[in-house]
Amino acid sequence: MIIAKNQKGVYASFLVVVATKSIVDAFWGYKIGPLSMMAIQGVLIPILYYKIISERKKIPKDWLRTANIYFVALSFGIVWAVLTKPMNFVDYLISNLNIYIGFILIPLLVYDKKRLKQLLLAIMICGIFPILVSIFQLQTGIIFGEERDTVGLTRYVGFYHDAFPVRFYGLLTIFSIILYQSVFIKTNLFLNIFMLFLGIGAVVSIYAVYSKAAVGIIVLWVLFVLIYSKSKMKQSFSILIGLIGILIVFGDAVSDNIEQLFSKEVGYKTGEVKDAKYTLAGRGYIWQEHWDFWTNKQSFFFQWFGDGVNRPTHNEFLRVLMLNGIIGFLVFIVFIFKTITNIFKVYKNIRLFAFMLVGMYFVDCLGLVPGAYYYYNILVWGIFGTLLLRPHIFIKQYN
Repeated sequence: MIIAKNQKGVYASFLVVVATKSIVDAFWGYKIGPLSMMAIQGVLIPILYYKIISERKKIPKDWLRTANIYFVALSFGIVWAVLTKPMNFVDYLISNLNIYIGFILIPLLVYDKKRLKQLLLAIMICGIFPILVSIFQLQTGIIFGEERDTVGLTRYVGFYHDAFPVRFYGLLTIFSIILYQSVFIKTNLFLNIFMLFLGIGAVVSIYAVYSKAAVGIIVLWVLFVLIYSKSKMKQSFSILIGLIGILIVFGDAVSDNIEQLFSKEVGYKTGEVKDAKYTLAGRGYIWQEHWDFWTNKQSFFFQWFGDGVNRPTHNEFLRVLMLNGIIGFLVFIVFIFKTITNIFKVYKNIRLFAFMLVGMYFVDCLGLVPGAYYYYNILVWGIFGTLLLRPHIFIKQYN
């Protein structure tokens, strides 16, 4: 990051971050002093790219207002962490500052088709590492790190802490391939073959972590593509060919594993599972535990202003409520409504991609805490903001 910035500038440094982030995240357990490798990179981003903040006046006020609202929603209650856990306060503040920078970083840096192509290719390159690791594990049965499972299925998460990084990088790889093909004329045979195999590999790596959220996001994306694509027949045929290819390679194992993945949800529907809290990997019990604490044990003051404690709630709405109080939660709801409004401000020919990004974010809000992952937000809101503010670079031009 530092060398690239000194030699080639801010954008080259950012491309290095994008292309190598999946490798850096694999070292999540390694620390230099009190900071993990991911935290060190999080500290470097605002230091190296501080000039971007000073150029934020170039961004339309409405988009900056959206960024400000989101920053307040995520940060309102963290001031109390200064008194109890100062290092946690610094961690929250730097993470949220990175998220704020993410709203303006890509829209300011990606201002033409050449830079858009470089960014999309960097995202694809980032996906290579987790994809290769997933395929290797599937072929050999070797499991890196601690073995993890869900409803009896082994999750091939590779070197990561959980399934989230693998399926996030896989989904962003698929997203960047679809976006690249919709914007640029495909003349390079080698690049076309690369994207074809990379897309197939991304689907395999997502499948190998057995994530309900990933299945939900892919289904949602397919619906968006079918609804908003100009050539519905062509897209439907491509999706059908992809499904047939997967079935040919994996056979009945795919349908059997997917059925097992959703066995608790199916069981609740049929009456075999009596308690709904068993569904969604038992998240209902986690939500109930935190909700009971907030309603019965949390003080009135902290209910309104938050206590600055970031809890593993597995639900972004609940996390924001407990971390930043009712006031922070209400600000977060304002952000959600502004985001939905902004989708329909995106140029209609590229609105599909705005729906895909926001759809993924909303699904993750239900079962995860996307506001706690700064890089996730840098890409999601950075690309979304570029779709909104620079639509001309996404329009395909034919010779």
